Amino acid sequence: MSEYSIQRYRGVLAIVWFEEGKRHRHSLGTTDRSSGESAARAFWQRRAVGGQADTVGEAVRAYLKARAGMLSIKRAEVAWKAAQEFWDKLPIGRVDIQASEDYRARRAHCRAITVRNELAVIRAALNWAAKHKMITAAPFIQMPKLPASQVGHLSKADFRKLVDSAVRPHVQLFMKLAVGTGARSNALLDLKWDQVDFARGLITLNPVDRVQTSKYRATVPMNAQLRATLEEAKAGALSDYVIEHGLEKIGSVKKGFAAACVRAGIKATPHMLRHSAAVWMAEQAVPMTQIAQFLGHTDGRITERVYARFAPQFLSTAADALEW
Repeated sequence: MSEYSIQRYRGVLAIVWFEEGKRHRHSLGTTDRSSGESAARAFWQRRAVGGQADTVGEAVRAYLKARAGMLSIKRAEVAWKAAQEFWDKLPIGRVDIQASEDYRARRAHCRAITVRNELAVIRAALNWAAKHKMITAAPFIQMPKLPASQVGHLSKADFRKLVDSAVRPHVQLFMKLAVGTGARSNALLDLKWDQVDFARGLITLNPVDRVQTSKYRATVPMNAQLRATLEEAKAGALSDYVIEHGLEKIGSVKKGFAAACVRAGIKATPHMLRHSAAVWMAEQAVPMTQIAQFLGHTDGRITERVYARFAPQFLSTAADALEW
């Protein structure tokens, strides 16, 4: 049974619904059935997410509420906490390029990438609000230019030293999986054994029940070294998760990883292993298109912009053309 119905009321169509035993009506302002159905869907959708948004804060809060439970929501919430004081009460109609510039000036003490991430949440929320008809249109958000990319990565020698310095088996396994797949930390911590196909030699990083997002998770082959590591881990597995500790899924390896870094005398982060995987492939002259697919990049230009500099043949033809 539909949650609402469309009926005639005072000469025009109206959406009618019952709430707590009481009937409610809202005029759709039209006599045309097709237009009325479209207006009713839009009204009901707005009502479901919290109605119209008059300020940036209202749009962002509705957006965050709709995305509750998603892994990326914590970062978005942190970014919004930093941006909230400036944007919260700002009317949608006053969002323009100058507002973006004013915000950047206020956050001048922060790195450009930090400000960009904060504005990205504002932009995503406004686009979402427009899509859900909470606002008429999403105003333009002026984004800071991407800073020159600094690709922190480890040499293979440093990586081996780091692995040897990891005390916990699950931390070692995480490290080996990270460079063997080039995957993000969340994908590895979510990985279950039914995603590891030993017969075909493939690791499907995206679970069947997960919808692909902008953080695309690829299906990658396992090399002989990683296969041996996984076969050993599988033999002693006590749960469905590849990376486990005490029969439980691991929520984070940051503490164990940081401790290994201290023992090894190496400055690194878990995400740096993804960069390391890409750099190693580039150094071995693996084509950028293959590196992009391995990393799950849907836009190969990102891969080239960040990692092409590490390929020994990068621009070599252009350099040869300059001989005299």
